[in-house]
Amino acid sequence: MGIAQVSKKELFSEIEQLPNSYLVELQDFIRYLKFKQTATPATSGEQDTLPPENDPILRAIGLAEVPPFSDDIDDLLYGAD
Repeated sequence: MGIAQVSKKELFSEIEQLPNSYLVELQDFIRYLKFKQTATPATSGEQDTLPPENDPILRAIGLAEVPPFSDDIDDLLYGAD
């Protein structure tokens, strides 16, 4: 038996001892690890960029420029003139 097989057996034994309330949390963690494994790191120093139409930050810019959000914002941030 290889090292990986022993580790899996030990892991399965530990999982069987977990209360059911922790199984959902464990499943979320496993999904995170799988995502982390498939994510490709930016090795050239460049980060992946979203197209502007898919960038949630760019879509949110300007939302606060309409009343009531924009009322008195400059006075609150920079003081009244």
